[in-house]
Amino acid sequence: MRPIRSILYIPANNEDWVHEAPEKYDADAFIFDLEDSVPPSEKEEAREIVANAYDRWDTDKAITVRINGPETGLFEADLDAVVHDRLDAVVVPKLPRTEDVTRTDHVLSYLESRRGIENRTEIIALPETPQGFYNAHELCKASDRVAAIVGGTSRGADVERALGWEWTREGTEKLHMLSKVLLDGKAAGVEQFFGGAWTNVEDVEGLREEATRLRSLGYTGYQVIHPSHVEPVNDIFTPDEDDVEFWQRVMEEMETAEVEESRGAVRFEGEMIDIAHIKRGEDILERARAFDMVD
Repeated sequence: MRPIRSILYIPANNEDWVHEAPEKYDADAFIFDLEDSVPPSEKEEAREIVANAYDRWDTDKAITVRINGPETGLFEADLDAVVHDRLDAVVVPKLPRTEDVTRTDHVLSYLESRRGIENRTEIIALPETPQGFYNAHELCKASDRVAAIVGGTSRGADVERALGWEWTREGTEKLHMLSKVLLDGKAAGVEQFFGGAWTNVEDVEGLREEATRLRSLGYTGYQVIHPSHVEPVNDIFTPDEDDVEFWQRVMEEMETAEVEESRGAVRFEGEMIDIAHIKRGEDILERARAFDMVD
């Protein structure tokens, strides 16, 4: 899955919002939600709205759908309705066990085969349960479809209730969970990590503080529930221009040192730079290229 900074939730039972969102908003990706934002009486209609929207969208942005969890009795019907060659990923909520990931994988494989879909649908894991966070590494390893995992941080939402913390603006109560998800996911080979969402729509400064904190931990993007949050989140998770320029200069200096002087380390602008630093620089420049900051 392409690098994602912002991923915007859209309730799938609102047909107008579903149809217009990919072209109207600047989020990198969209989650068309069949789960918590859709009342039980409208689940079937929401599936149909998403299924009928694929041919209306003219966008290269990532399209994902949050289905209802494997234990809800709605799981298979959701997947049957929304698996399509335009679908990039399914978001699977409330994941306690690896069996839920492998079950999702098997159903996706079956539907893709029956429908002639060549591009594999990926999985965004949304643990949301104590067992899920405890098993985060195993969840990520359960299928090579798992492209991202979410460390949820919303005030009053499933994760807060599941883990029993008392939400604070400073976020110290979430630090262990967020760090564990990141470490477990990285060890399993996952490269995209999402936090959020920030529920106080008007408190953009609070959103910026939390998103910046997550970026410093190593998170790569953030779930948003309101279009006004897309711009600040994109700004925070875009590589810093000064960092990009610094690493471009470093790469040039290192290339000269290797070719002309056979050296693997240089002193550059007061810092000692060696091969280990170069790998970090390559990661930053690769992300910058993904957002058209460098050629």
